[in-house]
Amino acid sequence: MGKWLRTDERNELISSLNMVCESVSKVNTDIEYWKWAVIALHNSLQGSMVLALRAGNDFRIMPDKLAEKCLKAHRENKPWPKVKMDNFPNLYKKVKSTEYMHFLTCSKVLPEDEERDRAVTKLLELRNNFIHFMPQGWSLEVSGLPGIFVSLLNMANFLLFESGNVTLYEDDERSRISGAINTALSICSTLRVEYEN
Repeated sequence: MGKWLRTDERNELISSLNMVCESVSKVNTDIEYWKWAVIALHNSLQGSMVLALRAGNDFRIMPDKLAEKCLKAHRENKPWPKVKMDNFPNLYKKVKSTEYMHFLTCSKVLPEDEERDRAVTKLLELRNNFIHFMPQGWSLEVSGLPGIFVSLLNMANFLLFESGNVTLYEDDERSRISGAINTALSICSTLRVEYEN
């Protein structure tokens, strides 16, 4: 009998948040875990934005032109073009946009925050450098990473629990997500103090 890994957008989020926790908990004994923490945080934020934008369908998480083509095909009862997710920077713009985020009466847009904007830019730069690593010598100062992680974990928390756009039906799901965010926030807050001294 074959073995199967089954997942969905919620499980992907939980798995990524758990990897953030595991990675940041190990950076004091092996600094190379920052690499995996960065990659896992990127995946966690992407999952948080997807859940906050989804609204029961995938149109808001697709590139706009593709969403228009899919909606047209749907209305005309024709086959859809191949679907794909919008890129991370565009998803980030969308969660800060009333046009995309206000689809329920209780919906809230992610507030503007210049510090978080810089954190997102740095996270994307680091993640891309790790994922598409070119042969080179690279020294990365990690002293600012705990602060970046605190800012971005707070963003995920807002999108999942305060935006009003994500419904977590199962208590276990809610507690696993909030527990992972709180654990990662606690570890990163402690690391920020340690790194600043």
